[in-house]
Amino acid sequence: MTMAIHKIAATLKAAAVCASFVILASVTSYAQVTVTATIDRTQIGLNEDFTLSVEVSGSNAGKPQLPAMENFAQLAGTSSSQSIQIINGRMSSSHTYHYTFIAIAAGKFEIGPVEVEAGGQVYRSQPIRIEIAQSAAGGQPSAPGAGPAPQTDPNVKAESSIFLRAEVDRKQVYQNQPVIVTFKIYTARNIRNYGNAKIPSFTGFWVEDYSMPRQPRTYQQVINGQRFLVAEVKRTALFPQSAGKNTIESMSLECEVQAQSRRRSRDLFDNFFDDPFFAPMERVAIASRPVEIEVLPLPAAGKPANFSGVVGDYSITASVDRTTAKANEAITLKVRIAGQGNIKTLPPPQIDLPLDFEVYDPKVSQQVDTEDAQISGSKTWEYVLVPRYAGAHEIKPIALHYFNPRAKQYAVASTKPIALTIEPGSAEYANAAFGGASKEDVKLLGQDIRFIAIGALPLQRMGARNYTSAWFLTLLALPVLGFIGAWFWQRHQAKLTTNVAYARSRKATRAAQKQLHTAKKLLQANDSKGFYAEVQRALMGFLGNKLNVAEAGLVTDDIAQLLQGKNVAPELISNYLACLHNCDFQRFAPATATGGEMQQFYDKARGVIEELEDVL
Repeated sequence: MTMAIHKIAATLKAAAVCASFVILASVTSYAQVTVTATIDRTQIGLNEDFTLSVEVSGSNAGKPQLPAMENFAQLAGTSSSQSIQIINGRMSSSHTYHYTFIAIAAGKFEIGPVEVEAGGQVYRSQPIRIEIAQSAAGGQPSAPGAGPAPQTDPNVKAESSIFLRAEVDRKQVYQNQPVIVTFKIYTARNIRNYGNAKIPSFTGFWVEDYSMPRQPRTYQQVINGQRFLVAEVKRTALFPQSAGKNTIESMSLECEVQAQSRRRSRDLFDNFFDDPFFAPMERVAIASRPVEIEVLPLPAAGKPANFSGVVGDYSITASVDRTTAKANEAITLKVRIAGQGNIKTLPPPQIDLPLDFEVYDPKVSQQVDTEDAQISGSKTWEYVLVPRYAGAHEIKPIALHYFNPRAKQYAVASTKPIALTIEPGSAEYANAAFGGASKEDVKLLGQDIRFIAIGALPLQRMGARNYTSAWFLTLLALPVLGFIGAWFWQRHQAKLTTNVAYARSRKATRAAQKQLHTAKKLLQANDSKGFYAEVQRALMGFLGNKLNVAEAGLVTDDIAQLLQGKNVAPELISNYLACLHNCDFQRFAPATATGGEMQQFYDKARGVIEELEDVL
């Protein structure tokens, strides 16, 4: 009897312990539930799609409850995935929900906490702040509940599956106010490659190109009920130089796209080979429409008398390396203009210096920032000043008059005056003894007494004429030759600045030699893959710079046609293409090239580039 009672008690105790573990495990499972909400990007364009991802870690959790977002986003689709991990015998799971939205209103918004209920408790994520910018295409979003937020564009036909569009941030500007033009490819078909771009000449504009990534930024957009993949291929800031109607010419390029299927088949194998991997490709030429810009003249009312045509929003600062110096010692003056506008065309500042200061030509440096939507940066002039006389001097305020297009009025930025104290130096210039003398009436101390000359005098033959001698005529011609050389140099620099094709052609050989030098180091390190990849970049980069084409879109047929159009010998064309094919083969084939073979190929590639340099 006693033994039976003990067995019953032990059984009840074991059951109680098991129940405690079950309850503890259940509570622990609920306590470990976490909710994390993320978004693929926080800067979104109007009518662009974005993805909200909600990760729920833990078990026995319900589906996420999304916050109210109807006033700025519309749900376009959902998907989910599950992950299970077992680490050290312990299992953990997480469920990720993906929600695709389309932005339908511009402004700054907050995505509230996402709520998940588990075990009678509610778990929340952190809120997320986003900004939806007004789309450059200018489309209007549809009302919530009316399907995906589309744009309506009468220029896009129903059968259009790929086209190129030039979009500008504004169509009415003042003279020298920037217009940001972005060229975008809209496609509903798979694009394998694009190239042979014909860039507009942008006549009447000062051009400042944005640096574009190797992989264009893409997003989706709905126009006339059709969903397109949009890729930005070029962005440029244009500064109109004269008032009136200016036109941004058309840009064209060629794309290799998947050929559209003309029939529908029920055959299983036909459907299999209709897969994009096996689909044939076709070359399609697309071009953007010209865009007309209205350029307003700068207003005459309120224009300063010394206005130099600067347009934008600027600030100006001035500083010296020291405020106390001795006579005849150099002082460095830095004048910096920073702000938004055409930085490269800013004129040098007008500086009012004391009469006894000598000033040398400045060293000019500039920095242009194209990361944001506007062109900004700074330009710095560094002057060397030499004070000749002791005393208290002042560099007067330096003023910059400019026109602010946002405020639609003229403004002025100026520096503060700079006080300088000049102490006597070792080679001090002294004033003459009589009062009221200027610096033209001074003598150098120690040289006011002329002693009797006791050496041989420099005698000259009577009747000799120095202006008939060869050295005099040579000296007389030097200024003319210097002026001619400076004129040619200025034309060369101006051409480098304004003619992109000329600038790329001039730097082609230098850039190729630099890449070949890198390839030489890879050869010495016995890195065959890197060696052939660098030689290929040198070959393609040289040809792209020489012919002013984008090397990323060049194919073999295009290269042959371009070189034939430049009257290049067929044998040289064959050697160039053979080098490219050898690079492709060695990059993707197993590494079998020896050091001697790489050296021989290096010499051949360098010789091909040198021969093309002579021809092109």
